Amino acid sequence: MTDQSPLLDGKKQAKQGHRVLCLFDSRKAAIIVNVIALALYIIFFVLAAIIMPPNVWMIVFFTISVLFYVTVIVGACSFRHCAVLTALIWEVIVLVLNIIWVSTFDWNAVHDSNRTNTIIAVTVLFVWRLLVLYADGTFVHETRKGIMTKDTRSREAYFCCCNV
Repeated sequence: MTDQSPLLDGKKQAKQGHRVLCLFDSRKAAIIVNVIALALYIIFFVLAAIIMPPNVWMIVFFTISVLFYVTVIVGACSFRHCAVLTALIWEVIVLVLNIIWVSTFDWNAVHDSNRTNTIIAVTVLFVWRLLVLYADGTFVHETRKGIMTKDTRSREAYFCCCNV
């Protein structure tokens, strides 16, 4: 069966898509990064709930974020860029809200022994959110351009050092 992508002329072609972090194709990256983000988010939420009781807004943002992580995983598995794009927009909104929260947070209220750990945790969350934005944005870009589709998946598949 010939690949029906408008980007291909029926001949075997080289990978056209981007390698996310030089490790994965955009689809695998979106799935793997969001699975890890989901796990980290749940762990951080539980740890934060132990340190201080969660308020209503914290629970609402947590629930919505978990739903969007699951949406990205399902959307990437089924090549649905609209699902991933919707979650990407939510991720940008949460990143902006987190930046506002960090900039207005009273860091003097945190005990000196916990301040470094809190700053490290917040930094890890920011870096991971940026990685999620990168992976999801790459997937959305490639699916909208027709580079990563169900038909071109075999050509675009990439995992670490081997084409699998």
